[in-house]
Amino acid sequence: MAFRQVFKTQARQMSSSSSRKFFVGGNWKCNGSLGQAEELVNMLNTAKIPANVEVVVAPSQVHAATVKATLRADVRVSGQDVWKQGNGAFTGETSAEMLKDLGAEYTLVGHSERRENGENNEIVAKKAAYALEKGLGVIVCIGETKEHRESNQTVAYITEQLNAYAAKIKDWTNVVIAYEPIWAIGKISVNAAEKTRVIYGGSVGAKNAPELSQKEDIDGFLVGGASLKPDFLNIINAQNPTDNVGGAVNVAINGFGRIGRLVLRAAATNPLINIVAINDPFISTTYMEYMLEYDTVHGRFDGKIAHDDKNIFVNGKPIRVFNEMNPANIEWSEEQVQYVVESTGAFTSIDTASVHLKNGVEKVVISAPSGDAPMFVMGVNHELYEKNMHVVSNASCTTNCLAPLAKVVNDKFGIREGLMTTVHAVTATQKTVDGPSSKDWRGGRGACFNIIPSSTGAAKAVGKVIPSLNGKLTGMSFRVPTADVSVVDLTARLVNPASYDEIKAAIKSASENEMKGILGYTEKAVVSSDFIGDSRSSIFDAEAGIALTDDFVKLVSWYDNEWGYSSRILDLIEHMVKSE
Repeated sequence: MAFRQVFKTQARQMSSSSSRKFFVGGNWKCNGSLGQAEELVNMLNTAKIPANVEVVVAPSQVHAATVKATLRADVRVSGQDVWKQGNGAFTGETSAEMLKDLGAEYTLVGHSERRENGENNEIVAKKAAYALEKGLGVIVCIGETKEHRESNQTVAYITEQLNAYAAKIKDWTNVVIAYEPIWAIGKISVNAAEKTRVIYGGSVGAKNAPELSQKEDIDGFLVGGASLKPDFLNIINAQNPTDNVGGAVNVAINGFGRIGRLVLRAAATNPLINIVAINDPFISTTYMEYMLEYDTVHGRFDGKIAHDDKNIFVNGKPIRVFNEMNPANIEWSEEQVQYVVESTGAFTSIDTASVHLKNGVEKVVISAPSGDAPMFVMGVNHELYEKNMHVVSNASCTTNCLAPLAKVVNDKFGIREGLMTTVHAVTATQKTVDGPSSKDWRGGRGACFNIIPSSTGAAKAVGKVIPSLNGKLTGMSFRVPTADVSVVDLTARLVNPASYDEIKAAIKSASENEMKGILGYTEKAVVSSDFIGDSRSSIFDAEAGIALTDDFVKLVSWYDNEWGYSSRILDLIEHMVKSE
């Protein structure tokens, strides 16, 4: 019986994997110093990682906290081993609780090198079951020895290992099988690959990874020594080999206002975004340095800033500054710009924003709603992006808050109709004291002294990113005299009745799973200033909402309309780059 047929027999209760992402694990084993671990992190942080590949690294547990703190968010951290129960008098062991506290999301169990030191099937299975119970994903290792292979006992030996796991593991959703064999890859049956990922733990390198990755019976790799070398990046990209495994994209900012400056601040700590140029016709490099260093809301810039006649320097890195009124005159190609963040507010259509494309730019991301450019909200419809789209919109900050909340509620309960109100902080377009505003009389009143009703297209725009809600939502805005952080109030009728507790549970679950980092959840007694600098798009306030009946509810969600929105611009760019 082939290995996968054995596996299928033993693991019938496994849950189906919907994403089927190719899995590449790097086991750093007992190697390297802290400095070498930091070098490996830097290598990964600037690497090209395809969107359809899940990458997990297992550093020494001594270095795990440092690795987790500095590693990019889309690479997961794993323990190299875990103890079979919780904390206690177990000298030298690491519990699942400790790994979770370090930020690990996976752990290895049953590695051949551990088995050689006396670990048996029962101990390994207990470790796997306990780690799963505590919320870790588990990479369970199996495989035959040379002696078993040569004596034709491979199937019996593997069956014994799988039986031990099956006796302890009830839900295989978060399990990856790493097979460490001496076997003929091409002779393995593929009919059991439907349930969970089975990855190859044999000898993998940059040369053989592309061929192995095309085998239908291989769902990924568990890599040892090669994960400590630049070759690991080629293995990550094995399904689509490329000479360019570096992942940082060159980005320019057109318009150095609130969003432009905060995009630069956010990018300063993002190794995948390389800001290489800024254009603003009204700001000299001297003033640009000052504006970046000091910010009334977000405080002083945490880094070093300098300037000369043509550049500003952020942490020593030069960023070219242009002062062109007409974007057609900007020589973006001089700085090898690939993406432009169009944050002037003046070029919001495909036609006007496309002027950047004439200067060697590949893509333009508009930091405002657009009448005709494809509009994306991360966590909601970003997967609809196609690489033939050259000008896209990141929607508005309010749409980025409302859409994730509306998606969760609509997917779970259905929204029949809804009205949204956003209580919105002041923006640069408002007047500090009463002044002329012929198109919007109320908008001409002093922003510091009034609550000002205003129009907004944010609710209607949700219908563009969630077509099933088109025509079901509308809304308005109140501009209030606070410097930053706004709040959405969504009053909605539901299709399927639900208690307020059920609605809260659905939103909380989404915030911890598929919308983690986009949608937040809080039950604390918070106020607006508590969310200054919060990078999430929308933070649901469970204690602020109310329900009149089981199909008529008011839901409240906060958002830092500056920092959260700027963070999503970078996320959208990263997603676009990965999709290329």
